[in-house]
Amino acid sequence: MDVDSPSPVRKRARHKGDATREAVKQAAKRAIAIDGFAAVKIADIMAQAERSPGAFYLYFRSKEALLHELLEEFRQRLKQEVNRPADTEDPLENLTSRLAAFWKIYREDWPIATAAFQMSMVDQQFARAWRSVRQQGIRGLSTMIQLAQRQGYSPGIDTELAASALCSMLEYTCYNWTAKGGDFPERFIDDETALKVLTQLFVHAVGWQPLSNSNVSYDAARALIAAR
Repeated sequence: MDVDSPSPVRKRARHKGDATREAVKQAAKRAIAIDGFAAVKIADIMAQAERSPGAFYLYFRSKEALLHELLEEFRQRLKQEVNRPADTEDPLENLTSRLAAFWKIYREDWPIATAAFQMSMVDQQFARAWRSVRQQGIRGLSTMIQLAQRQGYSPGIDTELAASALCSMLEYTCYNWTAKGGDFPERFIDDETALKVLTQLFVHAVGWQPLSNSNVSYDAARALIAAR
């Protein structure tokens, strides 16, 4: 007999504990969506989870510790689905598939992203954690633009700065289109419409066209604007 193997009773207890922990995390997302992270109480979270408030501390030290764990899961999901290796050489297909993945993740977990961003304004640990999430997205998008440039697209643009600006636009746009109290609190924006608009904005913002088809340089465009 393997003395290191857990007994059936311990296995059941561990499985039950894992299920409760997951139930608390899912309940936290719902509670934060309703009240916001600053206002939500542990009792509210545990009411959503249909558990006693005292059970919370069996799994998390504080609601901040819970949010850190949820944010890390959010980051890992972005890494796996948005920052995955390119599965096609077509830059536009890559862009569309990654935007779709980001939109889906944000739509499902906007309470976590919103709470983490708000906490990053007042807490250094959350500031570092949120910066890590953003830097991951910036690196991924910058790599995509670099791959496109090798095929003659997006000429002359600083890929890192472009990625930073576009990620900022994407994050805040997703917040406004999904979070309670955003720009359209009474409107449901379906996936197809969101993806079409976001893709068009990204394509035009970066100048996603081959060098051979680019007839207007930056200097010419600047001169045109100055002449108006």
